[in-house]
Amino acid sequence: MSDFYSGPEHQPFALNHVPGQTAVGALLIHGFPGTPAEMRPLGERLAAAGWAAHGPLLPGFGPQIPTLGDKTRHDWLTAVRQSWQQLRTAHETAVLIGFSMGGALALHLAAEAQPPDFLVLLAPFWRLAGWQGNLLPIVKHFQKTFYPFAQADFSDTAVRQQLQEVMPGADLDDPIVQARIRQEAQLPTRTIDEVRRVGLEASQRTAEVRCPTLVLQGLQDTVVLPRFSRQLITRLGGPVTYREIPGKHTFPKMHSPDAYDFSLEILDFVAQMNRVKSKK
Repeated sequence: MSDFYSGPEHQPFALNHVPGQTAVGALLIHGFPGTPAEMRPLGERLAAAGWAAHGPLLPGFGPQIPTLGDKTRHDWLTAVRQSWQQLRTAHETAVLIGFSMGGALALHLAAEAQPPDFLVLLAPFWRLAGWQGNLLPIVKHFQKTFYPFAQADFSDTAVRQQLQEVMPGADLDDPIVQARIRQEAQLPTRTIDEVRRVGLEASQRTAEVRCPTLVLQGLQDTVVLPRFSRQLITRLGGPVTYREIPGKHTFPKMHSPDAYDFSLEILDFVAQMNRVKSKK
């Protein structure tokens, strides 16, 4: 696990392509078990449009992954609150953007005392699909560890792409490397339950979220199902814009050159909402 996430792309980022103070600042919160790397493509595009884009690294993630089992949802919330307070006071307009589990954390922040001017949720996680979510509170007590790659097919393109992101340069055709990944890549079951709980608690606070919200959902997503996001938006207390766009759960990474550039959706949403606000 110490070999995972060793590249600089997994570190926090602060992007501002316009010299001096910018009016719009955005906090981009990554998902589970991701890093700022998955939010950087969006951050680069927002910075190119004149925003200041900040991507924090949640405690226990990235190069800290061996310590993940010691962290809880409270650690993640404390970290994003601190980052959010700093950004909120530094910019005239503050935009909060959360992907997957980061969307759950963003919902918590949006329901608190310093809500964003605008909230953007990318495939927001709030419940697990299938029966696993119901059993996790029990399973975590007797199955302490989950090995995500124990049965991995190393010839599968999706598996190789996922591993190359976290272990750049690794020889995935080497049987020794494969054996290490199968045996050493692990997640504490209690940590997965923390993810479940932060999503559940976020869903219970949705009525408190009153700011204008944009929700973008990948049509081919099998992690956060489109029907889950359709349910979530009915619970939000403020105005909601909902769009289903091409892509799987990983759409924020914008891997391929022809991937859908959803940054334009965000820029247009904030510009439109600002115009509405200025007319009042």
